[in-house]
Amino acid sequence: MTASATVLLDVDGTLIDSFPGIREGFVRALKSVGHPLPDDEFIARIPGPPMRDSMYAAGLNGDEVARAMLVYSEYMSGEGWRRFTVFDGMLELIEGWKADGLGVVTATSKSEHFARLALEETGMWPHLDFLGAANYDAGRITKIDVIRHVLDSVDPARPLMVGDRIHDFHGAAEFGIPSVAVTWGYGTPEEWAEATHIAHTPDELDEIVRNHVAAQ
Repeated sequence: MTASATVLLDVDGTLIDSFPGIREGFVRALKSVGHPLPDDEFIARIPGPPMRDSMYAAGLNGDEVARAMLVYSEYMSGEGWRRFTVFDGMLELIEGWKADGLGVVTATSKSEHFARLALEETGMWPHLDFLGAANYDAGRITKIDVIRHVLDSVDPARPLMVGDRIHDFHGAAEFGIPSVAVTWGYGTPEEWAEATHIAHTPDELDEIVRNHVAAQ
């Protein structure tokens, strides 16, 4: 990429609030295999990590996860992926970064299929240089896998990872990439502390990104 710097964006909890659809899909999936639901605190943390990881963490075994994922995917392919809202200011930030010559890509644990559907619906898709997303069949499952895929595919200039969960910050650190925690997502203060920077508002995020560009 020829941009002076590149913003790597998580999707769920960073660009969009997709919790309503993800929660409903998770609940339906666990009920389909007769597994008891975990408490609300656990469910509040399912956006972000790979869904299979959340199901294993909820106590499902391998066979149950395989069957539950079929139900989850079926629901998300229908109404589930549509149940989201865009966080205020995020579309405008992406438009501004692109207009000023920054690279903008995603690095999400959301599947390629559902990530593209959501990003097209938001109007963000035309402003993205690359879709970095999970692909279970390709063995691209963890956030580290996804970030490696982005780095290998587009060789982004001076990347900066923006996300809301600890997987984003640890994934970035694996490659020596600085990170920004956004507090409007699904993370906790303990998770945000693992990031290089913390943004409480879109304006603060924009300032951090601009300072990153200026520091080259």
